[in-house]
Amino acid sequence: MDADAPQPEPRPLILDVDTGIDDMIALLIAATSPELNLRGVTCVAGNVEIHHVARNTGKILRMVGRGDVPVSIGAARPLQRRLRTAPDTHGPTGTGYVELRGEDRQLGTTEYTAIPASRYLGAHINRHPGEMSVVSLGPLTNLAAASQNGVDLAGATRDVIWMGGTLEERGNTTETGEWNACVDPEAAEICLRAGAIHHLFPLDATQDIIFSMEDFGALPDTHLAGIVRDALRFYVGFHQQADGIDGAYLHDPVVVIASLLRPDLVTETVSETLACDTSSDPHLAGSLYRAENDDRPAVNVATAIDAEGMRAELIARLVRAVSAPGS
Repeated sequence: MDADAPQPEPRPLILDVDTGIDDMIALLIAATSPELNLRGVTCVAGNVEIHHVARNTGKILRMVGRGDVPVSIGAARPLQRRLRTAPDTHGPTGTGYVELRGEDRQLGTTEYTAIPASRYLGAHINRHPGEMSVVSLGPLTNLAAASQNGVDLAGATRDVIWMGGTLEERGNTTETGEWNACVDPEAAEICLRAGAIHHLFPLDATQDIIFSMEDFGALPDTHLAGIVRDALRFYVGFHQQADGIDGAYLHDPVVVIASLLRPDLVTETVSETLACDTSSDPHLAGSLYRAENDDRPAVNVATAIDAEGMRAELIARLVRAVSAPGS
């Protein structure tokens, strides 16, 4: 490789998060990867209530010296349904055995923007047409609200990526439903119908890799690494009880890496025309299904990921993140 060859500009990115444990890992990696230009983070209620999401997000960014990244507070509840959260999965405030309260008073402040998430998304996308990547790691409430307000997520972004849904894998919320889709089925359906999701990473792909606590033995002895370990111990304990596995799925950081940093690790994709069930039946709402005889745009769906390649990549990037100055 020519050392003098110009390096590509970092990819402009907005992350949309409901910061629980796997979002935390995704944030750490996105904020410290030189290939990415993290322009902002939008918050949505999901794994925990919106005030926990906003606090967790701001504190995590500050811990890796990224208090410069604006954080926009978005939807506090789904479009039409009552909010449900997942304290059994992520702990009472979203970060497992550790709570990010008063952890970092000596660090600089995060810029919480007064612009709500749907408008924040619209402002960036309209200002930089065709340039922004948007990665949604939670319920699609903010993106659906932006779409309803006239933001052209389908045509004016570089791409929109969502961690959500399941096709053939058993769901993690209902038999056929994944958490992000089940929290706000109406938002998922709005985005799918509008063609606002270009790339989908369902459980079929993100559950190809199980991370054990032994995998994180390479983390250095820093304050932030200790916080990460305490969060992951909680997460692994939940998965041991709920799924009978000796480890945990890290859906969100797997998606950030596979979609933006190492797309070569995606080994199988399919193109599907998808819809989301919005019925009142709690066993069906949030289930994705193939929409036949429908003119909605198709979605590129990742269905398999190189497990060992992803494991090595995620651990290496997390080691760098928790070794950052101030961590």
